[in-house]
Amino acid sequence: MSSEGSAPTLGNQLGTYELIRPLAQGGMADVYLARRVGLGQFERHVALKVLNQSRAGVAEACAMFLEEARVVAMLSHHNIASVLEVEVVDGRHYLAMEYVHGADLREILAATQRAGKLVPIETALSIVCAAAAGLDHAHRRCGPDGKPLQLVHRDVSLSNIMVGHDGSVKVVDFGIATTAITSVHTSPGMVRGKASYMSPEQCLGDKVDHRSDVFALGVVLYELTTSARCFHGKTDFERMLAVVRGDYIAPSSLVAYYPRELEQVIGKALASDPGRRFSSAAALIEALEHVAVMQGWVGGPGAIRRLMQSLFSEVPEPRPSAAGEAPATLPHSPVSLPSISEPTRPARRLARGTEGGWLEDDLDERTRGRGPVRRSARSWLIA
Repeated sequence: MSSEGSAPTLGNQLGTYELIRPLAQGGMADVYLARRVGLGQFERHVALKVLNQSRAGVAEACAMFLEEARVVAMLSHHNIASVLEVEVVDGRHYLAMEYVHGADLREILAATQRAGKLVPIETALSIVCAAAAGLDHAHRRCGPDGKPLQLVHRDVSLSNIMVGHDGSVKVVDFGIATTAITSVHTSPGMVRGKASYMSPEQCLGDKVDHRSDVFALGVVLYELTTSARCFHGKTDFERMLAVVRGDYIAPSSLVAYYPRELEQVIGKALASDPGRRFSSAAALIEALEHVAVMQGWVGGPGAIRRLMQSLFSEVPEPRPSAAGEAPATLPHSPVSLPSISEPTRPARRLARGTEGGWLEDDLDERTRGRGPVRRSARSWLIA
């Protein structure tokens, strides 16, 4: 078992879980693939999110970590990764979460770029619709007293949407979500989230609602269907500036034969004024389904599963190994495989120099505690 003050190491026990390998690292917490062995050697693999020891002494960080478990425990939807357990052992806070055997959207885009391909549009729509269904459930959820939770994820992005090799889609990481019953509040004038995916109102430090998540879904949809960044900038400030200005290149200027109807849907999702966006994630789903019907596209889990199969090797489910060694094949590591089959519609073509660079770019740098882009009578931010 880990001793207090030391970082967990692979092969060690943390509570009732054995750490197998790291899956992701962040400024606040790290995520490990872990397993729990029960009676009769029954084994279950989980994603174990462990609060960094450097943050364990920060009251706000601990409260936010526990708040995430409390919020997700109220949700029950097949497009949201569930929290199985929350515990504090030897001074270490951890969440045991449902493990998604697959990759996040950032990894998927990186794999498609290495293959010189694009994500088929019908598959991209299927992924975004599934994520939107999970978020719509979260947005509409009520508490035990029947009152709406008014939950807003606030951190919807490529890295927080997981896709399973079986075609499943899960929204993860409600770590900075806000609700009507939250016990942890962002200080006035402070911004939390990823600069490239935050809505204009979130960048400005204004009050946000579920339409902020709709905006972020629009960014994800844009990037999945163009393989290019939506909002550019070398710094968080420049990216936030682009968001508030609504400064992005039209998808049809990047990709040949881009469907006009889909571009209109993205434009509405990315409206600077929340009142001009889709009124809900469900409304976004309806619009995307209408586009799919008009285009004659057939998506769903089967299309997603075929994409995963074409990009990644036949990765086996994690298995126990001798002497605590990690399995040889890493589920989250893209590998070289035959190219994705060409879609039946006319091939899409990217404009030169617009590729997203998903491997090198710091798309998912999270902005925490930064001051917002403020309105000024002397600037372009005049209300």
